[in-house]
Amino acid sequence: MRRDSYAFIYDDFLSDRKYERVLSELDARLASLDLNGRTARLAMFRNAKDLAESLVSQGVTTMVMVGNDQTLDKVMWFLPDMDVTLGYLPVAEPSRIARILGIPNGPEAADVLAARLIETVDVGRLDDRYFLSEVAMEHTLAAVDVEGRYRISPARGGSVFIRNLGSMAESGEASADCKDGLLEVIIRPEAESSGGFFKKVKQPETRIFIEKGEIVASQPVEAKVDSHVMNGMRFKLGIVPNKLKIVTGRRRQLAPISEGLPAAAKSANLPFTTGRTEKSGTGGGIGIRTSLRG
Repeated sequence: MRRDSYAFIYDDFLSDRKYERVLSELDARLASLDLNGRTARLAMFRNAKDLAESLVSQGVTTMVMVGNDQTLDKVMWFLPDMDVTLGYLPVAEPSRIARILGIPNGPEAADVLAARLIETVDVGRLDDRYFLSEVAMEHTLAAVDVEGRYRISPARGGSVFIRNLGSMAESGEASADCKDGLLEVIIRPEAESSGGFFKKVKQPETRIFIEKGEIVASQPVEAKVDSHVMNGMRFKLGIVPNKLKIVTGRRRQLAPISEGLPAAAKSANLPFTTGRTEKSGTGGGIGIRTSLRG
C-alpha cells in the first residue's frame, strides 16, 4: 500500500501580512497532527497545472489547497484528471464550498484533513473545463438543449443555472446532489410586474436533470463557471460521475436533505416546475419556453 504523500499549495493572496497569524496557527496545527509534505505557492505567472503535474510526478497523492473557494477554482478545471485526492484548508472568504463540505475556516480545518474522510463525487463539464459547484448565467435568453430532444429557456429573459454541487442553501447543505450522476438545470424567469407601482411577482422556476446537453444562445453570453467566467454562444454540457476524490468533514451536506423527488422523475429528462404552472406539451411553466427537437 502506498503511503499518502501531501503537498500544500498556498494561494498567492496569502502573502498579505494580514494572514500571517492564521497561517502560523494553521501550520502549527498541521505539525501537531504530523501532517507535513511539500509546499508550493500559486503565483500569477505560474501555470497551476504544470505545478500540480510536477508534484504528482514526485509522488504526491493528496493535493491540499490553502486559501478560499477561488483557490479551488484555479485547479478544479484540470485536477479531476489526476490520480490525487483533493484536500482543502480554507482560511479566508469566500468559503461557501468549504461549509458544504463540512470544513471549518482556519486551523480547525487541519483536523478534518487529519481525519481523512474521503468522498468520491461527480464533476460537471462545460466544454473542456471541469466544475464542482455550478454554471450560472443571469439576465439571459440562452437555452439549454437537452440531448438533442428539446430546448428550454426563460421566455422573456431570466437566469439559467447548471448545478452539480450547487449553491449553498440557508440550512447549509448543497442545493444539488453531486453523487447522483446528473446535472440539475434551473430555469428561473425574471420577476414580472403585476400592475402595482414597481411591484414585481416572482415566477416559478423549472428544473430538469440531464447527463449531457448544450447551452445555445443567439448572441455571446457570459457563463460563470464556479469562480471563472467564460464567454461564447455555444457550450457543451456533461457530467462525469465519481470523478473526484475529496476530503470532507463529518458535517458535510453534499445533497439537499429533503429533495422530495423520486429517481424516476430525475431520469425522465422532462421539465417540471416549482410552484404555479400552466399546461404545455413538455411540462414547462409560466415564463418558460420549450421547443421539441427532431
